[in-house]
Amino acid sequence: MQYRSVSYVFTRYFKPWFICSLILCGFITGLDADAENFLSRWDQTLFDRIYDAPPHREPIWTGMEGISRLGDYRGVLGASVLLMTYGNESHRETGRLLSSAYLGAGIITYGMKRLIGRKRPLDETLGNPAMPSGHASITFSVATILGYRYPKWRIPLYIGAGLVGFSRVYLGRHYTSDVVVGAAIGTATGILVWHNRVTLLKWEF
Repeated sequence: MQYRSVSYVFTRYFKPWFICSLILCGFITGLDADAENFLSRWDQTLFDRIYDAPPHREPIWTGMEGISRLGDYRGVLGASVLLMTYGNESHRETGRLLSSAYLGAGIITYGMKRLIGRKRPLDETLGNPAMPSGHASITFSVATILGYRYPKWRIPLYIGAGLVGFSRVYLGRHYTSDVVVGAAIGTATGILVWHNRVTLLKWEF
């Protein structure tokens, strides 16, 4: 089986997603400064319809909080370490690929957060920037790697990642576009890692 080069995979899979994400970010980041920005108004409208403002609807709120925690970086990193440490050879490879996708998506997400500096929906001051969603980028990178590894579970995995993204809007932590861009980053990173898995698995870590 012939494996494609990193540059080919980047150009074919990752670059289009990344460029589209940057374009979307450019339109959305005018949310506070440009009230006539169509995408910004659309983003705010979606947020207002999805967000469960206090008093919260129970038990849906509690369920969404639990789903949101599935995208926490500590859980994903912990699962990867466990697979690499105690799993069989196949599990160790999966853990290493998950770690690679997680690190790649995390670096891009963190860099874009600092570059864009978008406030979260309910924050009056800029604390931890919103764009893109870290939970979405992490869960979609995991769903992509596991979807390639276990094709029969691909659809449920992406549904689960989508629920994590939805929960972030429902809980008032992100706008919809934050989640969409995060999902694009995570998916593209997962594709890039998977198509270069032979090279990555040669590295000792």
